[in-house]
Amino acid sequence: MRLRLLYWMATAAVAVTLLAWWLWPHGAEAPAASVAPTADAQGRVRLTQEQERNLGIRIERSRAATDVPVTGLPAEAMPPLATSSQVTVPFAGVVTRVLVDEGEHVRRGQPLLRVQSRDFIAVQGALARAHAESGAAQQQARRDALLAEEGIIPTARRIESEARSAAASASVREAGAMLAQLRRPAEGMPGEYEILAPQTGRILRRGVRPGQAMEAMAPAFLVAGGTGLDIVFTAPIGLHGELRPGLGVRLPDGGMATVVAVGADTDALSQGLRVRARAERAGTLVPGQQLEVALSLPAPADAVEVPASALLPQGEKQVLYLLEQTGYRGQVVVPLGSDGSRAVVSAKGLRPGMQVVVAGASVLKSLAPTE
Repeated sequence: MRLRLLYWMATAAVAVTLLAWWLWPHGAEAPAASVAPTADAQGRVRLTQEQERNLGIRIERSRAATDVPVTGLPAEAMPPLATSSQVTVPFAGVVTRVLVDEGEHVRRGQPLLRVQSRDFIAVQGALARAHAESGAAQQQARRDALLAEEGIIPTARRIESEARSAAASASVREAGAMLAQLRRPAEGMPGEYEILAPQTGRILRRGVRPGQAMEAMAPAFLVAGGTGLDIVFTAPIGLHGELRPGLGVRLPDGGMATVVAVGADTDALSQGLRVRARAERAGTLVPGQQLEVALSLPAPADAVEVPASALLPQGEKQVLYLLEQTGYRGQVVVPLGSDGSRAVVSAKGLRPGMQVVVAGASVLKSLAPTE
């Protein structure tokens, strides 16, 4: 330990001598009052304000870290899961007209396209028959109820009539439900129907064109409501214990999203966890866009935030330099995360409010000892 101390003192003395020669003004106009850098018994260097200015040293205070950024996570902007609707073609047929296109805003009940279909004609006929059968069954059920009360017919016959009436009413409801989101155009061709928007929103995707033959239940449009987006990204499996709904996600355009769901298993290709976040405003992002996001994890109690420029590599470690009452000294730190402008680190004795060198630290690397 004593040899190590003597080594540091000798190294600091040589470095201080060289720095003093460099900073000492030369020539006839050099002021006689200039002071050389000094070092204490531990080799910690003291500099005057003039020397700090000449070396470009700038100081900022460390702050308590509120979060740890995990950057570079691959993500994709997607239509909001909770407010998106897939519009399908209920009956097979041929598209006769497309009434809206991608990017257009539509209101609930607005016609989206027209399709001509033989199946639609058949369903209309079935609905008409169901209405007629339901009316006849209801009348018969009422008559049988009166006859049963008078004892003219057995109760079993009344029950049978009521069952037929209920079945006929169910057929009407079923046929009506199939036509609920459809409408016959006022001047349409036979068998032509219009598909109506199920919600107010924006057309994100159109999958039909005039003249296209469509199968029953084929997708036609994707409609998204609101102004938000879902951000789906892959997080390292090592973060599984820290991931939870409510965590913040920083987007490339400066916007923020909030984690709403965390996958229960790993992705087969990336071996990561699939996480979905919700951005209330899309900003400059569009569905389908590939991007990188930064996840904000809770910071440990001893974590400190400093400008990223304060960190310097020292072998496989990271160091920063502190200004204390006894002078400048280096501090080995454990990096926890960085978003490029700020870094979150931890180290024994490192606290919020300490004076950290954020510019000119490379000069101190040969002068101040590292602890």
